[in-house]
Amino acid sequence: MKRLAAAKSLIRIPRLVAGCVRSLRPKSRRAVVEKKSARKKRILLVDDESALTHICKLMLERTDDFVVEEENLGMRALSTARKFRPDVIFLDIRLPDKDGHAIAAELHSDPELRDVPIVFWSGTIRHRQEIIANAHGCWPTLPKPFSHDELTELAANPSYR
Repeated sequence: MKRLAAAKSLIRIPRLVAGCVRSLRPKSRRAVVEKKSARKKRILLVDDESALTHICKLMLERTDDFVVEEENLGMRALSTARKFRPDVIFLDIRLPDKDGHAIAAELHSDPELRDVPIVFWSGTIRHRQEIIANAHGCWPTLPKPFSHDELTELAANPSYR
């Protein structure tokens, strides 16, 4: 009988372990496949304030939905965008070395970057509902200061409001 009792306990332990492992698995394998196949959105932040771009990069990447690149010189914004191939660009209007509108015009004239949405951010914009319109298109704006929610919302869906 002792052998039988020992055999039963040996059988129960693997079942217990198997049950624990099974409970750690996701409920649906399809959800795991969809999560892995979902590509993270690529965000380019262009602003002369390196502290701001770094904090925004940390905030966006912390959500695990974005891959973020920073550029702090307006003169290099176009080349960085060509290399990085962003899905959305946050662009400061007033950069010391180059005007944000001029950068937007260059981005719009590039065939590979023409359709990339641009969100203008600046301390001179008063309301988020404002839209910057010029010969190259209409773009949503993000006034500084802004909240984490506003930043991630526009990064995920840069709609024209």
